Amino acid sequence: MSRASGQRPWEGILQRNRPVSRAAAEDEVTSAPAPAALPLRRQTIAIQIHAILRREIITNQLAPRTLLSEQEISQRFAVSRTPVREALIKLAEEKLVEIYPQYGSFVAPILLRDALDSQFVREALECAAVERAAERIDAAQAQALAAVLAEQQALDHDQDYEGFFASDERMHALIMEIAGHPNAWRQVELAKTQMDRVRYLSMRLVRKRPTVIAEHSLIIDRLAQRDGAGAVAAMRAHLRGLFRSVAVLTEANAGYFDEPTGTIPGRPPRAAGRS
Repeated sequence: MSRASGQRPWEGILQRNRPVSRAAAEDEVTSAPAPAALPLRRQTIAIQIHAILRREIITNQLAPRTLLSEQEISQRFAVSRTPVREALIKLAEEKLVEIYPQYGSFVAPILLRDALDSQFVREALECAAVERAAERIDAAQAQALAAVLAEQQALDHDQDYEGFFASDERMHALIMEIAGHPNAWRQVELAKTQMDRVRYLSMRLVRKRPTVIAEHSLIIDRLAQRDGAGAVAAMRAHLRGLFRSVAVLTEANAGYFDEPTGTIPGRPPRAAGRS
């Protein structure tokens, strides 16, 4: 069944890893040793389940502290519990899931210390990149950035939160590419898992997306003018917007966060004994 006819996005992927007919299996044996084929197939399913659950946690479709039942997940994907367990272990290694033996697995709260550490890493890399990009940018690249900004304005109008987030990512990755360091964006992505959970949550704040668009517009304008210092200042102010978002979100969604005392810039430490 095709996706157009109602198939869920993951079903087509997982279906390719289902056991094949006896005749097809015999054909496979002639091209690859049987003992190596089964673990590879199981591992592939676990990787795919991990990717789907990871995306749902980062986008807050699975809210912090949600119970993750191995049985329900295995039924959802029509697989055994083994690949589900492997996926949950991998998510726990990424601090996205907390596993309590004999009790259950839960979506981890957003780790503010990790989010703020990733902001520090991202600011260092992206401010260096935007300064380099201001030296290298050409007319076609400036036009490409302007097109991404126009796309963001349309997505904001349509209230397409996920589309807006993806367009935001494309803009920052494009700046890295213009700077001549496209692979550095991968390092940023690896560092910002907890930060992205905050960013997705903040997309629903009333003024957040228009503010982001205005900040992006200033960054792109400074780049187009080849103003390196101005581009760096605009990028730094933009990335530090995370601090404002955290201050608002922790008040409205306290249960989503695991907040170490005094880690939010501009906020005094909580009083002793206060929960």
